Amino acid sequence: MTSFRKIEIDFDVHRAIENERQGFEESENDALRRLLGLPPSTNSTGTRRGGAPWVSGNIELPHGTALRLTYNGMVYEGRIENGKWVVGDESFTTPSGAAGVAVTKKGTRAMLNGWETWQVKRPSDAEWTRLNDLRK
Repeated sequence: MTSFRKIEIDFDVHRAIENERQGFEESENDALRRLLGLPPSTNSTGTRRGGAPWVSGNIELPHGTALRLTYNGMVYEGRIENGKWVVGDESFTTPSGAAGVAVTKKGTRAMLNGWETWQVKRPSDAEWTRLNDLRK
């Protein structure tokens, strides 16, 4: 059985952990493990927590990758969950499908090239990267 103990941290450490979190659903422990360069934690069966990555050719976006799309001055966000592009409460298998649901014009989905429009921030990344730049 795993035992836990409470540790005291100052405000700067707390802020660094919070800034590392990739969403409200991610635990502080997972963010701190990433900051420390530790592998993701495992559950009681020994398997890694989290889900499958999204893979296309030689591009792999790990579970938890943050997604961002800017269109006509609006910023749309999503994430990779269990190998899918999740935007709002819908999931997609392709970046273009996800871009289409993010951006609508008068109720009609926009036809966008998701490879050109999405930026990604993988759990290990410090900066955003245009998805298409990962192909190079």
